[in-house]
Amino acid sequence: MIYVALGANLPSSEGAPRETLRRAVSALAARGLTISARSRLFLTEPVPRSDQPWYANQVIAVESALTPHQILSVLLDVELQFGRERSERNAARTLDLDLIGYGSEIIDTPDLVVPHPRMHERAFVLAPLADIAPGWRHPVNGETVSLMLARSDRAHVRALRTVPLLMGIVNVTPDSFSDGGRYDNAETAIAHARQLMEEGADILDIGGESTRPGATPVDIETEWQRVGPVIEALAEEAKRRYRLISIDTRHAEIMARALAAGATMINDVTALDDPASRRAVADHDVPVVLMHMQGDPQSMQVNPVYADVVKDVCAELSFKCERAIKDGIAASRLWLDPGIGFGKTMEHNLALLDATPQLRALGFPVLIGASRKIFIRGVDRHGPASERVAGSVSAALSAAQRGADAVRVHDVAQTRQALAVWSAVEGQAMS
Repeated sequence: MIYVALGANLPSSEGAPRETLRRAVSALAARGLTISARSRLFLTEPVPRSDQPWYANQVIAVESALTPHQILSVLLDVELQFGRERSERNAARTLDLDLIGYGSEIIDTPDLVVPHPRMHERAFVLAPLADIAPGWRHPVNGETVSLMLARSDRAHVRALRTVPLLMGIVNVTPDSFSDGGRYDNAETAIAHARQLMEEGADILDIGGESTRPGATPVDIETEWQRVGPVIEALAEEAKRRYRLISIDTRHAEIMARALAAGATMINDVTALDDPASRRAVADHDVPVVLMHMQGDPQSMQVNPVYADVVKDVCAELSFKCERAIKDGIAASRLWLDPGIGFGKTMEHNLALLDATPQLRALGFPVLIGASRKIFIRGVDRHGPASERVAGSVSAALSAAQRGADAVRVHDVAQTRQALAVWSAVEGQAMS
């Protein structure tokens, strides 16, 4: 496994240091590095101590066929794109990327030393590395990350709660439950997607078939006529701005066409139940969201029953992951979605939201999609979908508090602001 350390203590063109690290990880993925794990963010004092702002630090695990020097070239290129200026040593910086480990290899050349020569004594590297690889052994001294961290000075290293990614919803449909008909042509959908990016969306989830309860299926050509022009129009812009384009579909042919048009994520409410869907995505190095649904859109809300909703959903999603992996889809690409509102009662939905930590314990990132869902009306007893914004933001905050990796929302600006305030109240904001 390859490990890359990220750090920043000055604002970049992408925003505050924490936002810079989020975008930098996306930029690395866009350059062909498969992100298989990422640590929490840590707030750390500068080394050596100074009056500089404290750093946001993180470590990611990546998979790549690139050589160490090729990876170094990618890291330097991304640093430059985020405004890194190399002046005096230990100066404050917009972004710092270091290759700290490349499997068990030892490299000592004029321009690259791996493992990083001082990582064994730096808690700001060891703490995030221990988050994702506590048992990794230093190729030189043979010690585990956990042991090195235990001996380090951790007094000025503080773990931060990670703010989830924002997946903005772009429904190119006439009949979606919340905004059906508002963006049902390419021009309005593209404008809406661009607005969501301006508001802070990390992912655009583009769908051309409503999966609301009782929705009528659409044929392949109709679905593609809706989403194809939108994906094609946004693909290069999204790549340039380090955003992902997700195709929200349950049809293998749409997945294949979307990937060819520039989509960089798959979001399937059927969790790739169709073998053709698994074949369509197996050879593409993009994230894949597997969602739980009991029944289908036509029947899912007809008396949904579980022995234990949390255990049952976790068990089924585990099975779906095992099946995907068996069919050639790398585990590092899989995300889980418990399917809020898809074959669940209000009580089921609340239990699954609360069980986000149990879902994450399965070993995959978790996406929560509770935005404007009808269970909010069940809690509040009134309000059409358009009036459930506050409840949706509350659900997103609950998901964040419980460790969700991403939240799927209609109201990106409101959710982003709420998460920023939540983060600040937690004492974790970086200016």
